[in-house]
Amino acid sequence: MRKQKILVLSFAFLLSTVLVYGQEQKQRETNDIAGPSSVGNQMKSDIISRKAKVGWYFLDSLDAAKDRFYDKTGFKANLDYNSQIMGVTKAIGNNIGASGVLRLYGKWDFVRRGTPFQGGLVFNLEHRHKYTENPLREYGILDVGYAGLIQSVYNDDKFRVTNLYWRQTFGTNKVVVYAGFVDMTDWTDIHAAASPWSSFNNMVFATGSVTIGGGYPGGSLGLMVSAWLTKQLYVVGSFTDINGKATEFWKGFDTFFNKFETVKTLELGYTPGLEYVFFKNAHLTFWQVDKQTGTGIPSGWGIAGSVSWGIGEKHLPFIRGGYANEGGAFYKGSVSVGYSYNIAGPNTFGIGFNWNRPNPGIFGDGLKDQHSSEIFFKWQVTHHSELTPNIQLIGNPAFNSKDNFTTLFGLRARVFI
Repeated sequence: MRKQKILVLSFAFLLSTVLVYGQEQKQRETNDIAGPSSVGNQMKSDIISRKAKVGWYFLDSLDAAKDRFYDKTGFKANLDYNSQIMGVTKAIGNNIGASGVLRLYGKWDFVRRGTPFQGGLVFNLEHRHKYTENPLREYGILDVGYAGLIQSVYNDDKFRVTNLYWRQTFGTNKVVVYAGFVDMTDWTDIHAAASPWSSFNNMVFATGSVTIGGGYPGGSLGLMVSAWLTKQLYVVGSFTDINGKATEFWKGFDTFFNKFETVKTLELGYTPGLEYVFFKNAHLTFWQVDKQTGTGIPSGWGIAGSVSWGIGEKHLPFIRGGYANEGGAFYKGSVSVGYSYNIAGPNTFGIGFNWNRPNPGIFGDGLKDQHSSEIFFKWQVTHHSELTPNIQLIGNPAFNSKDNFTTLFGLRARVFI
């Protein structure tokens, strides 16, 4: 175990050192190789949302004041409240589920701000709570009978620290390092329509198509290094503590250094240009997770892949999938295809279809393959509010022995400043 720990830490140090010294000091501005739910990209999306036709003028003036404050101090924070309700036509439990999440997220860039070697803190503090007996994260399994996550972030954790890490750039974002309490979904298997806050709900259309083991830890101690190898090729490597808990993040030092059970990822990607990383992207993500001694979940490995290729400025078809060999992944195999319209704009439409095979090591033997689809439309009501009606169609829900088909209707609302 000690040799493994030394090997991983040494690899991370050498990788970051080689990449840093391999880059020129002056590079053009590029996008972070991070998903739409990451703090930085969520804040960028909040700015784009000001294009809505109806404004809240007091909050618009507050936006301008926050921008001026950031120019002077390097500090900026946003606050939002998210709520969602879902109802199912054929349930094994409750017909209705609902949850809410309050978030305070932001950044403080105070080291060499505005230079190629900018550094600063990134934070995301949340309060996740349920309105009904079961929060939406558990509602899909317990009430709908679906082996999976019809919504991945609406649980009942109460107060949690999802992000609290240092972000360091080298060569104007040609190399970026995250170190601290991180959320591995921020950079793993990136996809423009993968945000559970603003696009698809079902996680089969998000990180790894639910074929990555380790439980997708958030608020866990970890390290991520991303780098542009050329103008078309990039690489992202990481390792994260699988025993960390966002609700008790301070215990992460103990679980990380004493147990040292981690999930490791390595992503290799291609895009025709640095500015197209989200809209014309093809990549493979390899992962490996250690055995979890506390739960007895075995070690495992797997691969996830994605191709999303924008047509014009508004059309984004995609195909994604993955395979898992143990490791506690929900699915042994999963494939998703879909399409989104105007994914970077204030109003967005999306449709997707998925096939998956539940992992018998998690859910037991004898379960049928599941099929699901989802349609959503995110409507930007004002500069600072969104409404997203959505429908999920589920075939062969694994734990519903009476019905082979059920329909979920949902409505998601978000207000942010």
